[in-house]
Amino acid sequence: MGLEDILKQVEETGRDRAAAIRKETTKEVESKMAEASSTAEEIVASIKSESNRKIEQLRQQEIPSAELEVKRNQLEIQKDLLMLAKKEVMSKLENLGSKDLKKIYSSLLKGAPKGGKLLCRKEDKSVFKGITKLSQSGEISDLGFIIESGEYRLDYRFSTLVEKEWQENLPMVSEALFAE
Repeated sequence: MGLEDILKQVEETGRDRAAAIRKETTKEVESKMAEASSTAEEIVASIKSESNRKIEQLRQQEIPSAELEVKRNQLEIQKDLLMLAKKEVMSKLENLGSKDLKKIYSSLLKGAPKGGKLLCRKEDKSVFKGITKLSQSGEISDLGFIIESGEYRLDYRFSTLVEKEWQENLPMVSEALFAE
């Protein structure tokens, strides 16, 4: 065998070997790419799943929180409306004329004991002279009156009476105003 034949044979073997290496490298690269693509798809699916879970978790936390805040605001508004109504009642009572006050005082005195001393506003003293025989012993600044004796003290001030009625009827008033 000649040198040329040997070189040809070595060259052919080298080419075959290079082709085999290239083919093997290509297969290996394709395998690694497929594996990387599969891993990437798994990672993307995992991230999507985790993101969806977190979104749902936030939704479950935030919606009730927002609903609670809305309810709290509604209750605050309702409370303000009720207080406004109470103030309006007191304002109307404070603006009653002496004729209306006389009727109200007479009605309240019907249930009051006949003994004791009367305390009232200075401007109401003349009204009481005509409707009761209780002795007037002092003055108060509030609309209404107080009857005192050594045994008891009856508070008929309008602010006290309105507050008492208010507390007793607040559930009914709230239901009537704010029932859905």
